[in-house]
Amino acid sequence: MESQDSPSKLKTVESETLRTFKKHRPSEYFSHLIDDEKAFKDHISKVENLFRYGLSMPLEYFKDKTVIDLGSGTGENLIALALWGAKCTLVEMNEDALNVAKEVFKKYSPNYSDHTFINSSLYDIETIKLGKFDIGHSRGVFTHVADKSLAFNILNELTKPGGYFIYGDRNTAGGIQEMLQRFVIYKLGGITDDKMIEISETLFFDDIDRSQNTVPRTREAIIFDRWVIQQQDDPSVNDVISMMEKGNLEYISSWPRIDFAGRGVSTYTDPKDFESLKKGARIVENLWMLLNKGEYENINSYISPKKAKYLEELERIEINLRNLQVNTEIDALNLKESFSILNQLSKDDSEEISLLRERERLFFEEVSVLLDHVSKKSPLVEIRKSIDKFKILFKGYLGVRHVDYVAYKPCK
Repeated sequence: MESQDSPSKLKTVESETLRTFKKHRPSEYFSHLIDDEKAFKDHISKVENLFRYGLSMPLEYFKDKTVIDLGSGTGENLIALALWGAKCTLVEMNEDALNVAKEVFKKYSPNYSDHTFINSSLYDIETIKLGKFDIGHSRGVFTHVADKSLAFNILNELTKPGGYFIYGDRNTAGGIQEMLQRFVIYKLGGITDDKMIEISETLFFDDIDRSQNTVPRTREAIIFDRWVIQQQDDPSVNDVISMMEKGNLEYISSWPRIDFAGRGVSTYTDPKDFESLKKGARIVENLWMLLNKGEYENINSYISPKKAKYLEELERIEINLRNLQVNTEIDALNLKESFSILNQLSKDDSEEISLLRERERLFFEEVSVLLDHVSKKSPLVEIRKSIDKFKILFKGYLGVRHVDYVAYKPCK
């Protein structure tokens, strides 16, 4: 498989990425905490929730399956699969991280000898020699490589027909707020590691705090993973589904969901209508860009008090018509009146539209304020005062930063 980029560019980006992540490893979720069993158990619980309930992959499926993971880091993304019975092959170019992965697997995997550890660039592995695996796996890696399509194809080549392909990375729209953070840091003098740390701790300390409360990484690991690392080419949903289509992979699920409201119209609707999925996902990605408080914030952007009354009236009609039989007594005029009320409540949808529009308006106004500060090279303390006043930008979740996907590789 040939790269769209020159071999020298592939290796230059790899070398820069390796140099950054040798300073602070981004995949340390519990291994850096000495004998912290609670951190390990909490991490495994999160991974179990992701696979069983987010990605809709039963944990029992992994028993005795072979898994190859490209860009394994410290192995903390993969150890859960080993606990579920998978036999794992970990490929990682950072020898320091791979040594940590070996220790993690020695301590926690049921049978250490079931697993293989390869210190190599994913571009340099011999796919024919390695053979095929039941599951191809790579999460949070390809955004940092020079040729994402080639990396995708290599993982696909290693996945058996009839197997599953698990891929995760940041998202283009969902990561806009993080890219704006990078823009601010770099424009205000963040050209060295120390300066990037200083600016990020001054302007975005609360974002770092929130991240640490979610995953107990070090502050330096978070800063290096988000702002110091230079190669971070986040794919859109369209990019990911298109790469799957080119590789004859069939999308199954994702978490967070890329499915738009109303996807699927009957039991036998073709769930492989990927063109509608790509178009509908743009609606989802717009919400990801604005995400601050969570799922209910998105729901409330479409369900105003007026729409809530509409849904209440709709529920009454549903109940009246439910299990309708020959002897069911329903007055036609009363039913007509119920539908008339529903019609009246649905006539003016401007209120529903304006709720989302208000979030968008506020977000864009805050971005404008931020960019004015950058243009004027305002002091950090002044920029931080503005950030404190923001309602959406750099608040809460700061968008959707990572999306995991599952695809099926059909037997030819």
